[in-house]
Amino acid sequence: MYLEDKIIQKLNSSFSKSNNNLIGIGDDCAYLNKEDLLISTDTFVENVHFDLKKSNPKQVAIKFFNANYSDLQSSGGNPLYCFLNISFPKKKTLFIEIFLKNLTLLLKKYKIHLIGGDTTKSPNIISLTMTIVGKPYHKKIYLRSKAKEKELIFTFSNIGYSKLGYDILYKSKKINSEKIKKIAINQFLKPKIHTYSHILERLSVSSCMDLSDGLVNDLMKFSKKSRKKFNLKNLNQINPTLFKYLNTNDYYNYVLSSGEEFVPIFTAPLSKIKIIKDLFKKNTKVNIVNIGFIQKGTGIISEEYDLNKVKSFNHFD
Repeated sequence: MYLEDKIIQKLNSSFSKSNNNLIGIGDDCAYLNKEDLLISTDTFVENVHFDLKKSNPKQVAIKFFNANYSDLQSSGGNPLYCFLNISFPKKKTLFIEIFLKNLTLLLKKYKIHLIGGDTTKSPNIISLTMTIVGKPYHKKIYLRSKAKEKELIFTFSNIGYSKLGYDILYKSKKINSEKIKKIAINQFLKPKIHTYSHILERLSVSSCMDLSDGLVNDLMKFSKKSRKKFNLKNLNQINPTLFKYLNTNDYYNYVLSSGEEFVPIFTAPLSKIKIIKDLFKKNTKVNIVNIGFIQKGTGIISEEYDLNKVKSFNHFD
């Protein structure tokens, strides 16, 4: 068990489960039933989540915003308000000013009102925290625990680029294709922002979560929360471009462990597969991939690749 999981488990043991008005730790957002509010928070720390030598203020603003926005989308929320906390040293004031200019533009574009927060001095590094608040469509929220047996598992196509971009920038991964190299670096530094919660509301989606820690890692969380087994297939269809370009082990490791993709993993009945693909293609220009199905039991399995070979994303590495 990773250190992050141990910390969350310890926090969860003290969380009050007797409050029927509250859905708390274990999903992408907390939900207050009476108030009909979804709430999520994320923190970005310099040299952990971003590096000033590799990232500019605009890229950090996009990725930081996306980390928060994506959590609300995967829970079925329409974002309304946010709080922002910033800690930074005086010598990095210019970075913060440009960062805030770009973050403000994003908040305006997605109609989110900044209603509070805090600013403090930091000795050396920048720390950024956003708490985002929204309402679900027609009080319909999506929890990891609601996955059902015999349902199909879906996600967006072309995941895997984020980790590849990281490896190119920080591990000198050699990529001869300039097109793939550019796509991967862009996905890592400024991942595309997707708006899709209004589409989930129109479909018979049972459960959903944000893909932020890699497919294997996130599906394990999904499995534990839903107490179901996730059987993975069609893995070669997740990213056709990388499947053709990379060797087998590289391909599966990138698509199965790439974190910070900020796209949904969701479950729905087989009968809805055509309408799901059509609606997402029409409204978001994204191809949906069926990556498996749900069975009785727990854990994740696949006949297509040995999942034990995948090095899952770890926040404390």
